[in-house]
Amino acid sequence: MTSSHSTVRQLAGALRRQNADAAASSAAVRGSDWFRAVVGTVGTDGTITTTDGVVALRTETYQAPVVGDIIRVTVSSAGAAVALGRYAGTTASNGGWTSIPLLSGFTTPNGAFGPAQYRIVTVAGSGRVELRGSVVCTSAVTTQTPFSSALPVAARPPYARGWTVRRQLTADTKGVTGCEVSAAGVLQIHGLAAPNSTTWFGLDSSYYDL
Repeated sequence: MTSSHSTVRQLAGALRRQNADAAASSAAVRGSDWFRAVVGTVGTDGTITTTDGVVALRTETYQAPVVGDIIRVTVSSAGAAVALGRYAGTTASNGGWTSIPLLSGFTTPNGAFGPAQYRIVTVAGSGRVELRGSVVCTSAVTTQTPFSSALPVAARPPYARGWTVRRQLTADTKGVTGCEVSAAGVLQIHGLAAPNSTTWFGLDSSYYDL
């Protein structure tokens, strides 16, 4: 009889522990919560999926998500997850400067103007790619010419973007030229026939919106 009572008590205790564990893992029971996570995949519908399988809807301020971002996720009492954004300095996509992948025929830097780099930032809730540094053209550029391989998906605009940049300046050449990025993320520089061909150009203060 004593053995039977002991077995019943052990079974009851095991059931209580099981129910407690289930409640602790249920957002509906636990209430709203937040946690730190790593982005595993980026969806095309405004969501990300963390490396541990949580699907979260991004807020408007979480622009240009990249796999590997360390982010803060909040979960409602009903279990709905929202990605609030990345932590500062966790990846290049959060403002870290990264070298531009230059094609053959282009090197960096030119003189004292620094290496050619880019970074992705958020400005007024929208993504922006900022550029800096300088590039040397091994051979003078006389047409619109790609100078980089494709930047990561997070740095590619929905449409081609264009702006002006500084270039070499002499008595018979103009000191500015056009720069462009395609929707595929390829950076391009413009040149004309001599003497207005481009032999080097700067990227400081250049940017384009995503």
